[in-house]
Amino acid sequence: MVLAKLLAVLRPSKLQPKQLLALADLDAILDVTTDAFDATVATWAAAFRRARATLDLAGYRAAWQSSANMAELPEMPDVREAFYQQDLRRIAAMDRAEEFRMARRHEFLAAILRDGFTRSGMAKAAIDELLKQPARNVRSAAASMRPVRGLDATWFQAMVAQFDELRQLYVEGALYIVLTTVNRYRGLGVDTGDLIQEGNASLFQAIDGFDWRRDVRFRTYAQFWVHQAVLKMLYNSSRTVRVPIWVQKVLGKIRRVQEEGRRSGCSFTSAEIAAKIGVPTSKVDWVLSTRRYAVSLDAELPGEDGGSLASRLPDESAVPVPESVPLGDLGKALAGVMADLPEREQRILRRRFGLDGVEPQTLGEIAVEFGISAERVRQLQNAAISRIKRPAKLRHLQAFVE
Repeated sequence: MVLAKLLAVLRPSKLQPKQLLALADLDAILDVTTDAFDATVATWAAAFRRARATLDLAGYRAAWQSSANMAELPEMPDVREAFYQQDLRRIAAMDRAEEFRMARRHEFLAAILRDGFTRSGMAKAAIDELLKQPARNVRSAAASMRPVRGLDATWFQAMVAQFDELRQLYVEGALYIVLTTVNRYRGLGVDTGDLIQEGNASLFQAIDGFDWRRDVRFRTYAQFWVHQAVLKMLYNSSRTVRVPIWVQKVLGKIRRVQEEGRRSGCSFTSAEIAAKIGVPTSKVDWVLSTRRYAVSLDAELPGEDGGSLASRLPDESAVPVPESVPLGDLGKALAGVMADLPEREQRILRRRFGLDGVEPQTLGEIAVEFGISAERVRQLQNAAISRIKRPAKLRHLQAFVE
């Protein structure tokens, strides 16, 4: 009886110019049978266009958030994203009834946009593709439309903005779905925040493909898209060297068969694995050959006191030291280069680097011999090396280091 009175008041012809309609009133309008829904949407979309009416989304957002009962929200899994979880708990999650209402609202606003773009001459297929694109693309298309008789451009752009706002509300109400899936795949080589971002973006795909007429919850449908997005992110980013997704899927099937064999105490051959998963034996062999893991050359080796893997690998292009030293008398060359150095600096260099065939001495040992501080020895050493590095002198030693 109440609904009948409400519908009697909210007839299409009764919409006031530029009326701001509450979402509760729109829900009452769209609460019809499935067979009558398309006709109802078409009628009211035309009425909105004539009256240039809009929806009170701001009021809905305020009422929805203020009425949220945090105690009744779905249990949030721990994904070690404390600030994100804290913000997410302030957003009310959609229940079953709200999911269906939001889907009908989304379809209603999409019908208004389709009507406007159709009037501008855009093809149906192009419109369907446009409405799945980011909001900036839809707004750009609306702003560049040619003037259309009977369609207020300012009002239409406002409806495009409302379409985007409603999609944001739709996604916000379903964000909790993402955490459940991400919690299953954390710690597999991809940052948890990146997985959450991919899952959130996939909700827009779920909105575009969801059909409330099938009497399936949006949560159930969206979980499939979130799961696919998270897996794709893992497949593409968890390895240093990217392996095609189909290879990783086949490798996963092979791994499950091998684990099954280990539990039963046997080891399957490539032919037996191929028979179990339904692929050729040659493909199993090829896929198994890709099962390699990258190791950083800078990774420290255990028990090597800071040594790395790169330091243990031989340089195939290096020439052995005895063969790399050119013919010549290195001693004479050094004596010639050091001839014009002060006597004290020559003696310091000879003792510091063992140029006379004796063991190199420390700064402290040389300091005791010369009766000066170790710091002063270091200064004299650096001054002497700086003189040797002058181009005129360095040319005489260049042949011994190449």
